[in-house]
Amino acid sequence: MLPSSFRLADPALLALLLLVPLALLAYRRLRRRPRGALVVSSLAPLQAAPAGWRVRSRWSLTALRLLAVALVVLALSRPQVGKASAKIQEQGIDIVIALDVSGSMLDPGLGAPSKLQGAKQAIDNFIASRKNDRVGFVIFESESRVMSPLTLDYHALEQIVDGVHNGLLPDGTAIGLGIADAVNLLRGSRAKSRVIILATDGENNQHEIEPDVAAQIAAALKIKLYTIGMFAANETPATAEIDEKSMQQWAQSTGGFYGRAQSGSQLQHIFDTISRLETSQVQRLHYTSYDELAPWLLIPALALLALEAALRTTVLRTAP
Repeated sequence: MLPSSFRLADPALLALLLLVPLALLAYRRLRRRPRGALVVSSLAPLQAAPAGWRVRSRWSLTALRLLAVALVVLALSRPQVGKASAKIQEQGIDIVIALDVSGSMLDPGLGAPSKLQGAKQAIDNFIASRKNDRVGFVIFESESRVMSPLTLDYHALEQIVDGVHNGLLPDGTAIGLGIADAVNLLRGSRAKSRVIILATDGENNQHEIEPDVAAQIAAALKIKLYTIGMFAANETPATAEIDEKSMQQWAQSTGGFYGRAQSGSQLQHIFDTISRLETSQVQRLHYTSYDELAPWLLIPALALLALEAALRTTVLRTAP
């Protein structure tokens, strides 16, 4: 249950409470004014007579009136109880991970039996580091497929990542389609920061959508692209079929960067760097609606005034 808060909308009006004792003092002085005198030979018989309960109880009339005035002043200060309507995220990030699952990803590398296994482990660690960000997941071979829309269900997303394997799509490397599908997931996002992380071990060989065109669309939509080149255990930049120059250009055109991963630790370092750069602010609790308590003070105030008037005109009535 979300907590509530108490406040006074017009606390300065509480200063009117100072008028209550002043009113009491003025009332007492008025009662002490001399009135018309009755000439009698002696007041001894009247002074000797005990005061009745009506006389002894007349102070309660003043007390009732002052208490009613105090409640009215408190009501004028507008006491309120606030209800926490929502936890509003000050800055959210939407992230889509696009992973190459082509046949070459089955080669050993990245500190795992296969580059695919090493990539999935780094992605799982990255997802586990998120707190308030939505994450989506796309895979690609010769085609691209959205495996998960943007979600905050990190446990379910990790299960999806762990379950992907080569052969879900025809073999190939459609980098442009992978970027395009990631852009489509982020197109309607209203997050302040939108990010694509693309990890591949090859060159684009499907030309339905060229990667540079997809990167230009991402830049136009202010979506940041990070690209990662993943190498097998026996590969070097000279022998690998990875177009590092193009991957750098795609990323830099959107404000991202390209990272080279020749080991599992290097791949994890790249994801950790992205995680540090793309960090959300912690959610803050905002009170957006308030219930007015003034009526709950005015009702008893009116009841006290009515009681005081009734007593003054009946059992505690005085002779004129």
